[in-house]
Amino acid sequence: MAAAHYPPIEQLLPHRAPMILIDRMVDATEMGSTCEVTIAPQALFLEPAGVPAFVGLEYMAQAVAAYGGYKSYLAGEPVAVGFLLGTPQLKTSCQFFGIGQTLQIQVTHVWGENELMQFHCTIQDASTGKLLQQAELNVFKPKDFQSYLREVG
Repeated sequence: MAAAHYPPIEQLLPHRAPMILIDRMVDATEMGSTCEVTIAPQALFLEPAGVPAFVGLEYMAQAVAAYGGYKSYLAGEPVAVGFLLGTPQLKTSCQFFGIGQTLQIQVTHVWGENELMQFHCTIQDASTGKLLQQAELNVFKPKDFQSYLREVG
């Protein structure tokens, strides 16, 4: 599934601005992908010390969505909507991501093929390679999103 150039992140996510928090996909394989975000002065959720580390969970979730979106893109299918169910544990070694810091978010598909899946996710500082966060994300991707909404609505 690797390619030299990837579509803009807006084409890979079901999100719309301003809720697109990651900047780009930089690598993809059959089992996962790597995305990046550079913490900009206008970043959503920015505080004086930087972006709080708990936002990393959403960075990971969006990288999982981008991986699925890229698979859909290659298959000529529309981007599917999924839901983050949670994580059994988020390990973090920082409290904030600093302005100007570029983060690499790596996601690897662990198990699940249909509606329920799990991904191993990490966030590293792109310049130093330091591991900043890791988590296992549990996600739900309904087969038919509109039918699912009617059922739960």
